[in-house]
Amino acid sequence: MYLTRNYHYRPRRTLYLEEAKKDCPIGSLPERAAQNAQLRQLLIGISILVLLLGNLGLLRAQSPLETYINAGIESNLSLQQRSLSVEKSRQALREAKGLFMPKVDFQASYSLAGGGRALEFPIGDLLNPVYATLNQLTGSEQFPTNLENVNEQFAPNNFQETKITVIQPLFNSDIYFNYQAKQHLIGVEAANMKAYEQELVKEIKTAYYGYLQTDAVLQIYTETEELLKEILRVNQRLVENDKATRDAVYRAEYELSKLAQEVASAERQQQTSQAYLNFLLNRPLDTPLEIDSLLQPESEFLALGELENGAIRQRAEIEQINMAQAANLEAVSLQKYSLLPQLNLVADVGFQGFGYNFSEQEYWLALVSLNWNVFQGFQRQARQQQAQIDQKVLGLQRQQLEQQIQLQVREAFFQMQASQKAVAASQAGLKSARQAFRITQKKYAQDQASLLALLDTRTQFTTAQLNLTIATYDWLAKLAELEYATGGNL
Repeated sequence: MYLTRNYHYRPRRTLYLEEAKKDCPIGSLPERAAQNAQLRQLLIGISILVLLLGNLGLLRAQSPLETYINAGIESNLSLQQRSLSVEKSRQALREAKGLFMPKVDFQASYSLAGGGRALEFPIGDLLNPVYATLNQLTGSEQFPTNLENVNEQFAPNNFQETKITVIQPLFNSDIYFNYQAKQHLIGVEAANMKAYEQELVKEIKTAYYGYLQTDAVLQIYTETEELLKEILRVNQRLVENDKATRDAVYRAEYELSKLAQEVASAERQQQTSQAYLNFLLNRPLDTPLEIDSLLQPESEFLALGELENGAIRQRAEIEQINMAQAANLEAVSLQKYSLLPQLNLVADVGFQGFGYNFSEQEYWLALVSLNWNVFQGFQRQARQQQAQIDQKVLGLQRQQLEQQIQLQVREAFFQMQASQKAVAASQAGLKSARQAFRITQKKYAQDQASLLALLDTRTQFTTAQLNLTIATYDWLAKLAELEYATGGNL
């Protein structure tokens, strides 16, 4: 409706009838009536089959734009980076979850030592005389008199300790609130990726519409070039037959050279749009693009107020702020409940003794540890106040973001309306310019209009075609902007 390409449409019924006439010989009227009845039944069956398959979605082919959007979502490098950020947040959550589980360590040590500080105790000097006196008094040898003094070095020599230590947190508010915050941070990264995905879809659509626009413009220039070449040929014949002056040829040649400059500019714009779209799709920049000539702008939309409210619900940036607020609330709670004690269960199982023989060296130890940080110089209160201030900042950012989104929706909506009106005006202008050019063309053929008038109306007709093409794809681009602004809630 809005594009410059013209396709000759013939009803499917007519095609079937024409083929039937070619294949079937002319017979009697009853025979032809029977053949027509069979043909009608065949057409009805085919129509029903087409409708059924269409309802099942089996005949719906994906449009080139949808293909490019899906390819961009799958292959865009910036989107892949954000996807990795989401995966990194998931691994951080997995790390936080691991803090709830017991920590198991295997430790083994063996020491050799000599010299250094020692524990000296003269037990022999003290007890040997006493035991000797006792032996004399009792007339026996019950008490030893050869005890040696103790001289034990502090550093153990030939000592080993091999053990497994298990630490199980029983109560720790820091672990709990840290885990909750990590969960919300995944939402922040996921919303960030979704926000870029929405922007990426808009950029792909805008780049593709720009490419289609330059393609349509080049087709208009091609049609205009053929017309100008025909005018040049006719004028050259007229000059050869002394029915026109040489300036008519020069004017047609000038128009062709000016058109060549416009074609070169349009080709440059098309190459730029092609390269940018392929860049978004992470493909070689010179990859050819498929032309979709069936694109038409939508003409029915929700009311402006509904679009604004829908944008607040659908825009990923709002979800990102919400997740950040939720994560920050967990940070506030972490500081608030950090006054509570931390309770852990610790258990050791292993071997300990002199020499690595594990003979009668096994031991175990279990204890419950309590750590209660009662006073920290008001640092805890300061950190809690900082987290609460961050929460207020996020609330203000959310209000500002909502206002920005509403303003963006309004601006996109009014631009879309202006583009829609521009298309309607361009259609009317093209209709008038086409009729004027046809009339002038006929007059020129009958030698009732000058070449200047013909070229003038031709220029007006080409300009009207360009205006409609540009207005149509500008409408599509403005629709992409509105769709992005509303979060796809059209």
